[in-house]
Amino acid sequence: MSKDYEYLSDQELNGLIESVEAEGLVNAPEDFMTEVLDNIVEIDKYRITAVPGPSNRNILDYSIYCLKVFGSIAAAILIMVMVPFIRGAEQIPDRTEVVSHISVPTKEDVVSQKPVKSKEEVLNKQTQATDIITDIETWFDSLPISK
Repeated sequence: MSKDYEYLSDQELNGLIESVEAEGLVNAPEDFMTEVLDNIVEIDKYRITAVPGPSNRNILDYSIYCLKVFGSIAAAILIMVMVPFIRGAEQIPDRTEVVSHISVPTKEDVVSQKPVKSKEEVLNKQTQATDIITDIETWFDSLPISK
């Protein structure tokens, strides 16, 4: 036999076939059938029995639940239908009414609200930045670092 899968080799298989053909089939033990039937009867003892049908209480609880659901659905539909016809209720505006009341500023209005610097202010700021850089450079140069 092969060690990997424990199959019969060709010679062993041929030998088994020849021995079965020569000797014939092996008969089962005489009490085999009764043992199998006894095991089946034993297994049937432990089988789960069916759950008894629903009681009247369960049916009543389910009926009450269905009535509550039906009532809440009917109330919701009634509210949806009746709300538009209630006197004194304000009319819900449509899109055109809402858009007509919104004022959108133009680009010029937005730009005019931002402070705009003059040419002199921008140039002055650039010269101040270069002054800061020169101050930092002179400070580093004044440090006593051996070169």
